[in-house]
Amino acid sequence: MIPYILLVAAFVLLAKGADIFIEGASNIAQYFRVSPLFIGLSIAAIGTSAPEAAVSIKASLAGVNGIAFGNVVGSNIANICLAIGIAALIKPLHFEKSTIRKENPFMIIITILMMLFVINFAPQKTGFVVVSRIEGIIFLLLFIGFVFYLYRMAQRDRKDNHDNGESQSPLLKNIFLTILGGAAIAYGGHLAVENATKIATLWGVSDKVIGMSVVALGTSIPEIVTSIVAVVKGKVSIAIGNIVGSNIFNILFVLGIASTIKPIVLASDVLIDVAVCLVVSLLFFASSRFLKNIGRIQGFMLIAIYVVYIFFLFK
Repeated sequence: MIPYILLVAAFVLLAKGADIFIEGASNIAQYFRVSPLFIGLSIAAIGTSAPEAAVSIKASLAGVNGIAFGNVVGSNIANICLAIGIAALIKPLHFEKSTIRKENPFMIIITILMMLFVINFAPQKTGFVVVSRIEGIIFLLLFIGFVFYLYRMAQRDRKDNHDNGESQSPLLKNIFLTILGGAAIAYGGHLAVENATKIATLWGVSDKVIGMSVVALGTSIPEIVTSIVAVVKGKVSIAIGNIVGSNIFNILFVLGIASTIKPIVLASDVLIDVAVCLVVSLLFFASSRFLKNIGRIQGFMLIAIYVVYIFFLFK
């Protein structure tokens, strides 16, 4: 029972750590008067994706490739299907023009790129696929470009005098909260990888399945909670920006770092999971492009897709 208890403790640390991280980091962002969408794409996205980063980097160092890769793909699927799906059941989600024209298409492009990297360098005869160091470095270079894009967005926000209300708490306090949350996330990631691996062994389930399901869902809790709270508070831009930014961060930074540390080698059946990730991303993009929103019907469909996917994952 100890691995199960420690895994639950890890998820609590990840969720609470991310919550503290977001509180501090969001207040810092508000102090500099940037838009809600920017907060969602940057501070909230990085904060809520910190569990994925901690888990996948730790897994890569430990040589547990299935969890390192599965956590990224599984989290991106959970982010769209559950975080967006549940939030849409509460209130219809409307997209800003910037998200429709820029951030969403970019998320689709890098998801396709991830699939192409896996397919193009798959040694067909051995039945394995590889995400190499070179591909990891390419992801990291694209991430640097995305950070520069966010920097330019922040400049435009300040120039346009967006005012979200300055944080009432001291700047030093928020810096402390951000560091404290980051430490909790890092240790939670260590516990998650260690005990998820033990549970995978006990169940006789591959580390890829554990990474795609249990670990991915656990590390997506911050995104799910953040999006729900943001929608309830009427901050739809933060909710959508959080998910889009998190998915971009997961692929470019988390997968980029993990594969740069050690090339990720997996069974070729992982292509099915990447395909599912691309399909739900395309559904999300299509809703933003043609419907301009995600309503309760689309939200229910996304949740149903996730339930079916998990069922076949363990079948």
